[in-house]
Amino acid sequence: MDKSLRTSFDQVDGTTDPQDFVRYLDTTRGTEFFREIKRRSLALLDLRPGDTALDVGCGTGDEVLALSGVVGPAGLAVGADSSSTMVAEGRRRATELELSVAFLQADAQRLPFPDASFDGCRAERLLQHVPDADLALRELMRVARAGARIVVWEADLDTLVFDASDRRTSRRIAHFICDGFRNGAIGHQLYRRFKRLGLEDVQAEPRIRAMTEFWLMETAFDLRATARKAAGAGVVTVTEASDWIASLEAAAADDTFFAAVSGFLVSGRKG
Repeated sequence: MDKSLRTSFDQVDGTTDPQDFVRYLDTTRGTEFFREIKRRSLALLDLRPGDTALDVGCGTGDEVLALSGVVGPAGLAVGADSSSTMVAEGRRRATELELSVAFLQADAQRLPFPDASFDGCRAERLLQHVPDADLALRELMRVARAGARIVVWEADLDTLVFDASDRRTSRRIAHFICDGFRNGAIGHQLYRRFKRLGLEDVQAEPRIRAMTEFWLMETAFDLRATARKAAGAGVVTVTEASDWIASLEAAAADDTFFAAVSGFLVSGRKG
């Protein structure tokens, strides 16, 4: 597969190690940055006991379980994901819990639900991977009931920065990383897209994530493989790519590695 691993969330089941994506999601979920995003996204949904909630691109299903705790036994929390690996993992994690949840494999651009099915819909790190982000957003809006809130978190990889001595190479590789995703710059576009869909009370909350661990950035963005691919594409030279990686590894060795990326938590209400 001629893609950096983390750009392959749209084809998890076809990779050589689908469980690696499960491990990756568990690693990122354990960071305070994503714990706060998840807490805030659930609060913005403003759900009540007895409501129905949908998490599209649910991954391992942990947020579906959290949603179930909010809507209670009289409600229903549903997780949808394009990956059978993720759906199976979500079901496995829910097996020993007596919660009102359901998981199904589905395309975010063609959700298998009737119109106006849910009292709240969320998505996280989904739209950067889908072929048509607007179509996926229209589907979220279609299956939401009047008055329901739609909440989406996306990183904005256009803002990815590295503290490296060669700023020119850093900028070029950062842009190459962003462009390697289907919609790498989707974060700063969400407000406009929500407004054009006709959602009301649209809010955009910025978040910035500082990362001081090289191994975590390597896990997230496959830096070594991406630098090689950037050189192969002529974005940087082979020497620039290898020197850039060497400088990041040296920074990691003396505990000065630093990178950062911002993103946006955007919410709106269906009228």
